[in-house]
Amino acid sequence: MRELTGRVAVITGAAAGVGAAMARAFAGAGMRIVVADRDVAGAEQVARELRASGAEARAQETDVGDAASLVALAEVTAQTFGGVDLLAANVGVQRIGRFDALSRGDWEWLLNVNVLGTVETVRVFLPQLRASRDAHVLITCSVSSLCAAPRLAAYTASKMAVLGFTETLRIELAEERIPVTALLPAGMATTHLQSSMAARPSALGAAPELAAEDLTLLGAALASAPNAILSAEDAIRDLLPALREERAYLVTHAPNQRDVEQRFAAILAAFAHAQR
Repeated sequence: MRELTGRVAVITGAAAGVGAAMARAFAGAGMRIVVADRDVAGAEQVARELRASGAEARAQETDVGDAASLVALAEVTAQTFGGVDLLAANVGVQRIGRFDALSRGDWEWLLNVNVLGTVETVRVFLPQLRASRDAHVLITCSVSSLCAAPRLAAYTASKMAVLGFTETLRIELAEERIPVTALLPAGMATTHLQSSMAARPSALGAAPELAAEDLTLLGAALASAPNAILSAEDAIRDLLPALREERAYLVTHAPNQRDVEQRFAAILAAFAHAQR
């Protein structure tokens, strides 16, 4: 996506965290913004901030787990700005705990929002993307798409699926000249866990307390990548160049390279054994 000024960006999960940081970065580049989030008050606050800075922006209450809500978002985008040029599918929810301590309902919730919500977001907006003269799809995956950590089984499984979808989408849309970028963030100073628990369906019952053991194990895993906690703004500092250069991947946290190298070294070793 070589020219951003005057173009339209739709960002899901944009009321806070990396989504809000994206909205500010895109608005600063002269884009018109649709701030989409199930937290409509937060989305309105971000949209007001963007308008105060001189950008064109509107908020739209959106639940990516609800196909009808996504259709409404696409319709509002078309009515307000004529369609989308940059689609940022950014929503993801999280649940910490042993894989067998999570209920089937929790697993279904994460997979529905993180995987099917991402797929449906792209599906609903695909006609508008195809009508754009210079479209781009940005999908927020995670460093968990590349390497696992304890107590994040459902989240990791969902994000590995999202990366697989993103890479397949890049192949399938290449012939239509619609580039697809995978954003792979790691630890950030955001309210992601809190907002995830707020989004957890009430039908699943009260959210369980986080076990001290779970937090200790997860904290130890995160500590293996020193200086890895960044602000959302710092994490996406290279986002605009990545879009203009149509990069396939954007990694936000360099220290996580070691974990990824260890994983792929083991995979390559398995291929070496297969050749014997």
